[in-house]
Amino acid sequence: MNKDYIKFLPKQLINQIAAGEVIDRPASVVRELLENSIDANSNKIDIFIKNYGNNLIQVVDNGYGMSYNDAKNSFKKHATSKIQTNQDIFRITTKGFRGEALAAIAAIGQLEIQTTNNNNFLGLQIIIEDGIIKQENTLSMLKGTRISVKNIFYNTPARKKFLKSTRIEFNHIINELYKIVLAHRNITYRFYHNDKILFYLKNNHSLKDRIQEIFYKKKYQLIPINIKNHNIIINGFISSPDLSKIKGDQFIFVNNRCIQNIILHKTIVNAYKGIINNFRSISYFIFIYTNPILINWNIHPSKKEVALEELHIISNLINIKIKQLLYNQYRINKEQLDKSYDSNSMSQDNKFFHSLKQLSDTEKIIHLQNCINNVNILDKYFINNIDIMNKLSDYVFNNTINTFQINDKYVIFSWKNKYLIFVDQHKAHQNILFEFFSSKKKRNNSISQTVLFPIKINLLEKELMSLRNICNDLMEIGFHLYLLKNSAYFYAIPYKLHQNVIINIFKQILTYSFKKGDKNNKNMIIKYISKFAAIQYGTVLNSYQMESLIKDFFTCKKIIQSHYPIFFILKKNILQQTII
Repeated sequence: MNKDYIKFLPKQLINQIAAGEVIDRPASVVRELLENSIDANSNKIDIFIKNYGNNLIQVVDNGYGMSYNDAKNSFKKHATSKIQTNQDIFRITTKGFRGEALAAIAAIGQLEIQTTNNNNFLGLQIIIEDGIIKQENTLSMLKGTRISVKNIFYNTPARKKFLKSTRIEFNHIINELYKIVLAHRNITYRFYHNDKILFYLKNNHSLKDRIQEIFYKKKYQLIPINIKNHNIIINGFISSPDLSKIKGDQFIFVNNRCIQNIILHKTIVNAYKGIINNFRSISYFIFIYTNPILINWNIHPSKKEVALEELHIISNLINIKIKQLLYNQYRINKEQLDKSYDSNSMSQDNKFFHSLKQLSDTEKIIHLQNCINNVNILDKYFINNIDIMNKLSDYVFNNTINTFQINDKYVIFSWKNKYLIFVDQHKAHQNILFEFFSSKKKRNNSISQTVLFPIKINLLEKELMSLRNICNDLMEIGFHLYLLKNSAYFYAIPYKLHQNVIINIFKQILTYSFKKGDKNNKNMIIKYISKFAAIQYGTVLNSYQMESLIKDFFTCKKIIQSHYPIFFILKKNILQQTII
């Protein structure tokens, strides 16, 4: 039996509802269609975009679907299945409730709805232009709904002029997708652009896995946050403060809807400022759950802003918790450092580190940052000095070294109770990789690892030609690949490299125009690999990784010349000179 659920709201209720959605860009269409699919209890959603959303936006789901009458009423204003009475707008649990989304979309684009709410494969297709049904057919389809919006703003060219560049508009679409997939992880999503799949996000992922899945390039160091206070639950993740210039990703959700709230944003930022200075960006993924009665969604057309009855309580809870988490995060390093000392049998080098542990966490960071900032005024420091390099090589090879990290950039250890050695983690690893590939290049069979699934890289014609010119050089280094049409497939890579970095490495390598047979090709390839596969700044290393990096670096036979030192040495009394 095909029961109808969509009803027209009574005038009295319409008057209590704030003005609804105005479709101002393709991303608004994507958001509204995705929210409808979620409200329909879908567990699979496919999104198809063409020409950055200008030509086609299509969302396909396997949700409840609609009956014949519901489908014909769905695009009419104030027709909704979400609320029925005046009281419903005070306890909203669905994504939509105004009954205006499809009406607004039908007014600015060519709308096609295909849907069925039964399992007999018989569905309805209706085509709407300018808010009027132009065509109506039956068709065979599985249970669910497919909504297509073509030629957005075709009938309102003046509004189309206000759109930004295609890149910016597409980024808005991606951002709307992020908001949905972070909150609703019980759904499988596939996202296509111009028939090419960009995202395939499977269901039932944890929040941490989902964050790492969609922001994998940024490699966030996530700190979990969990708060429970009476009828308020807050959970999610904050990031360790970032010293890079990369913009952070910041999301606040209330009952699984992403919102904008300047008070909560300032609360989070100020919590960081209370503990740490000089960070450039932070990221946070905060989920707030509270009783729907305490939330008023009826204040913003696209529901991006919300009135929270207990906003001050929520704000205080978040502020206190973040400060506590950051304080504990920095105390961990100090406590781990403490454990490495034995007061009964302490070497001279350990005594030097023991003096550091006497400082507070804030003092320690300030002193070491001052050392770095004032390196140019030291009376003596060493850069790429061969004699010093040999002495340090002997020392790190024959001793267990105690290391720690600062600013996620330098690995530090002490030497002879006189010096503090700062090693640039990125440049040091770059040096290690360069020497490895240079010295092992003729023994390619011993340095390759087979990947389970070939790594595919799509190439431009210029990139493909350049790659053909260096295939033999790549095989000598340890890469094995084959070319098919405009793509390269790597089925074996050097064991020193992780397969996640291969695409990025080759996108960088192929910006250089290689000529076949050029003797300089191999050296250029190794330089690119070493640079882009090396440990990046901002990467947090554990004690084993730091010690391995130090030992590998100081056993290198040659140091790459650089305008800035890979390592430098400070006298221990520099700490006394920077004490505040």
